[in-house]
Amino acid sequence: MARHSLVTLGALLFTACSANAPIYEFRPTQAPLRYEINDQGVLLIDTPVGEQRSTDSTVAVVTIDIAAGDSDSRQVRVVFESLDLWAGTDDTPAQHVQGDDLIGQPFTGTLSQTGSIAVVTAPEIAVGLLEVADPVTLFAELLPPLPPAGGGSEPWPHSTSYASEASVSVQASYDGTASFAGDTTWDGRRARIILSEGITTATGLGTPTGAQGEVVFTYTGRSRTRYIWDPDSGLMLASSAGMEAEGGLELASMQMTMPIRYEGSRQIALRQ
Repeated sequence: MARHSLVTLGALLFTACSANAPIYEFRPTQAPLRYEINDQGVLLIDTPVGEQRSTDSTVAVVTIDIAAGDSDSRQVRVVFESLDLWAGTDDTPAQHVQGDDLIGQPFTGTLSQTGSIAVVTAPEIAVGLLEVADPVTLFAELLPPLPPAGGGSEPWPHSTSYASEASVSVQASYDGTASFAGDTTWDGRRARIILSEGITTATGLGTPTGAQGEVVFTYTGRSRTRYIWDPDSGLMLASSAGMEAEGGLELASMQMTMPIRYEGSRQIALRQ
C-alpha cells in the first residue's frame, strides 16, 4: 500500500512538474496568433546642399498559424488583416499606400527555432506597394530566437539574413547573441525577457521613388530587440526593437558618396 502511494505520489509530482515546465519552442496554434506591428524609420543623408531627411512608417496587423512538425521547420501561414504604409521627405508630403490587395491573401513558409520565417509561396505584391516597402520584412523576423533544446541560462547565437525586393533591392544580415534578461509581466501574465543584441549590415541597389537615378548604399549599425515571452503558454506577447546605423550612399548620376545615418524602431504586440 505504501509503495503504491509512493508510486502515485511520484506520478503526480512528475505530472505537476511537466505541466509547469517552461515552454521554449514554437507549438502548433489552436487559433491564429494576431499581432499588431508599428514600424518607424528615419534616413538622414548629408548632401552637398545640406542634410536631407526621409521618413517611413508602417502600421499592420498580421495573423500567424503554426502547424505541427519538426521544431526547426514548422509550416506557417501568415495573413495580413490590415497594412498601411507612409513614406515622405522634408520636401514632399508623406505618400500613403494601403496593401488592400494583400488583405486575406496567405503567405506560406517555414518557421525555425531562431524565429525566422522563410517564405515559400506568396501572393502577388502590387508595384505601388513595393515602391514603399517589402511587406515580407514585417513578419520574416517577427518571432523571437528561442534557446536551443534544454533552455539553459547561457547566451546563444542569433544570426539572420534576408533579401528585400522593393524599389531598392536590399541584402541584409544580422549577427548577434540572444539571452534571458530577467522576468516581467505583460497584461497581467508572467513572462520572461529574451534580449537579442548584435550588428546589422545592409547593402542596397535601386531607384527609390523621387530619386534622380540609381543609388547604391551600405550601412552598419547596432540592433537591439527585447522580446516578451510567455513560458507557460509558449507565446510571444510583445517585442520592441531599435537600430542605429551609419554608412554611405552613392548616386550614380553624381558619382559621389554621401554619408548616411539611419534610425529605426519597431513595436509588436499580441492582440487576441
